[in-house]
Amino acid sequence: MQAAVQSQWNSPIEVINQDEKNQLVYYLDGPQHVLGVYEFKDGKYRYRNEQSVGGTFFSQIGLPFLVTANYFDGVGNIIHGAVTTDRQVDKFVLHYKNGEIEEVTAKNNTFITEFPSHLTVEVSMFFTEFKNAVAYDKHGEVISIWNRDGELNDE
Repeated sequence: MQAAVQSQWNSPIEVINQDEKNQLVYYLDGPQHVLGVYEFKDGKYRYRNEQSVGGTFFSQIGLPFLVTANYFDGVGNIIHGAVTTDRQVDKFVLHYKNGEIEEVTAKNNTFITEFPSHLTVEVSMFFTEFKNAVAYDKHGEVISIWNRDGELNDE
């Protein structure tokens, strides 16, 4: 996978998460976090930047914490994010306005997940239904909280 993604970039990249079911790859290009669609065919990974989204994120209060949602052709609506910290994130817990909660296993302080079935809005309306995300370490200690209203809380 690393070589397939790297073939599209002159600068060094680092693959840090992969969703094999949906064929999505999460990688770093310097400070930029990127999520893109790959293809695995005939035992080979193929990657093109045509369906990728990326950006940098920061915080003036607390740890930098990204939560975003995007639509990918052939995949559907995807929620993904990350928290920048030296602590190891074990899981992210996503809270929705309707009271539903979704737990997502972290990989390298990132997460990738499909829209839950109860979420019937377009991807552009995701944040009207989303409340917050909480990053936990392996001991269940809160590392950071991302709130929909923009407030960040770190423990």
